[in-house]
Amino acid sequence: MIILPAIEQDFEWIEVIQSEAGLPLWKPSSVSWVLGRCAFAIWQVASDECELLSIAVNASERGKGYAKALMEHSHREFAKQGLKKSFLEVRENNTVAISLYKKLGYEKIAERKKYYADGECAVVMATSLSPSITLPHSITVSPLLSK
Repeated sequence: MIILPAIEQDFEWIEVIQSEAGLPLWKPSSVSWVLGRCAFAIWQVASDECELLSIAVNASERGKGYAKALMEHSHREFAKQGLKKSFLEVRENNTVAISLYKKLGYEKIAERKKYYADGECAVVMATSLSPSITLPHSITVSPLLSK
């Protein structure tokens, strides 16, 4: 699989995955990556920080390390650009995602009570960025991104 920047043709399948996962619909920004047509990450950048707005993997492709690969790729690219911190919010009952984020160095920094429409709380997490992250051998980055 190859990680590429998201393009307009990716918007439709990204929206399908977001809907199936029950996620808010975020349009890919200029800081979005896709892995095949089965996983994506959408980020927002401000100053020397980034925030994960949305990440998801097609249900039939979960458990293959795609979300981790997208996160590591994003962290490495942002660190190369001089960004220092990464933030995200995750549902408090999403233990699979929280476990992944902890493995990537994220720590809980706050909780937002009744953040989601169904009343569930959000866990706010943050980590420092480092350009030294390596991707699994089965994941490659487009040569266009490696410059």
